[in-house]
Amino acid sequence: MQFLENIRLIQGGMGVYVSNWRLAQAVAAARPGQAAGTVSGTALDVVYVRLLQLGDPGGHARRALRAFDAAFGAGIGQKICDRYFIDGGKAPEARFARAPMQLVHTLPGWSALPTPAGDRAPAPLSLDDDVIELLIATGFAEVWLAKDGHAGTVFINFLNKIELPLIYVMYGAMLAGVDGVIVGAGNPDGLPAICSRLAAHAAVTRTLPVLYQEAGEEFALAFDPQQIAGGAFARQPLKRPAFLAIVSLDGLVQALAASASEAPDGFIIEHHTAGGHNANPVGPMHKDEQGQPIYGDQDTPDLAAIREVGRPFWLAGGYGSRSKLAEARAAGAAGVQIGSVFALAEESGMQPEYRSAILQQLRSGADDGSLVRTTLFSPTGFAFKVVQLKGTLADQAVYEQRRRVCDIGLLQQIGVSTAGDDGTRTIFQRCAAAPVEGYVNKRGLRRNTEDRRCLCNGLLACVGLGQVGERHGERHEEPAIVTLGNHLDGIRRLSRQGQSHYWARDVVADMLGE
Repeated sequence: MQFLENIRLIQGGMGVYVSNWRLAQAVAAARPGQAAGTVSGTALDVVYVRLLQLGDPGGHARRALRAFDAAFGAGIGQKICDRYFIDGGKAPEARFARAPMQLVHTLPGWSALPTPAGDRAPAPLSLDDDVIELLIATGFAEVWLAKDGHAGTVFINFLNKIELPLIYVMYGAMLAGVDGVIVGAGNPDGLPAICSRLAAHAAVTRTLPVLYQEAGEEFALAFDPQQIAGGAFARQPLKRPAFLAIVSLDGLVQALAASASEAPDGFIIEHHTAGGHNANPVGPMHKDEQGQPIYGDQDTPDLAAIREVGRPFWLAGGYGSRSKLAEARAAGAAGVQIGSVFALAEESGMQPEYRSAILQQLRSGADDGSLVRTTLFSPTGFAFKVVQLKGTLADQAVYEQRRRVCDIGLLQQIGVSTAGDDGTRTIFQRCAAAPVEGYVNKRGLRRNTEDRRCLCNGLLACVGLGQVGERHGERHEEPAIVTLGNHLDGIRRLSRQGQSHYWARDVVADMLGE
């Protein structure tokens, strides 16, 4: 993975389709070999299903799905288009047809009875074949589009806590020749080895965290590429992409570097001021007078200890300037990862109305602390950065008026319970942002639902793909939720204090020089 040493700038893999293929392509093409563009791997199945229903503006989704079929001959891309594409787009008042939810089911081989050794064999879980095909095809499509027409470096970013789609979308991205896989929001131990096995089209299993497991009970997601599309994907060799883990502290870097399975090829060391999900402070949660979580010295990584690991690393969270890049390099980092300044670039998937609203706030003199707040809105319970914009889910009145619904379910927890007198074990899924009674009926605590907001629907609305509904006889769209990091100086600098728009190439030039 020698090429990693030359990467000075990694564009962050933000949100749902904010870091889309256009942004990643622009970054990668601007400075091949030095800047890496990154696509977000989150909710790509839902994104593409909805783009097709909007009539596929520009024809890019269909173009990528045709390339998928041309490469592997399985006809999956055409099947997806036949199911979802609407010529000319759906009517504005019509709801999007839903992408199939990612619901796990058990495979043959699971027994509730202990083995003679006293342990249960891991319960093999899977998703439906049509869900797996959609995940693989859309992972391929997004990376294929990002890599089209240039020789630059393209990565894909995942959230480890969104466990179910990850290995399938990663495999699809690998089929498209992705150069690197980035995984944050949790401990990704085991995923580098899965990445290597998928490069050989080998069967993999990934242990899943399941609530209410009994002693000796284990659950694993099983995936055999040879069993999908008649083994069509396995006819072509794959390169193994680089694997980078996003971590907050040196202890996890050291643990992953000493992994019993396979270590990551590098690390992104993310400060808690970065956008999106963040690690909570170490120890009990304490808040300041503004209600913000208090982070201390124990939440700051030891860079000397990270250097001793001997693998390349990049610093993230407040490194969006050339001087901060130089500071990171002086500390031994290969470079930096930046997100917020790219989120406001013209190629970003963020809706223009939200980009303009943020620039207006900056033009009016809003300070970073009032514009971006750390919240506990996420169903995961982890800190989540939210831009304070009226009419979005940051607005308490908007949140209170919204009907709670969980119709996408990416942040659902998986649990297991005993049903019936025969001791049958059944799998269930739940989300703290779902209707409260349904969550409580699945052994959830009512207090864990308080102020939890639907990130799935909110982030899709942020990129113009919000679901349409009806309230009191009037049409409405799901309210958006917008996330940035705490450091907005780069946005101020490039936008001339909110007075002008800018492009991804401007960010790259600002960071790396002309």
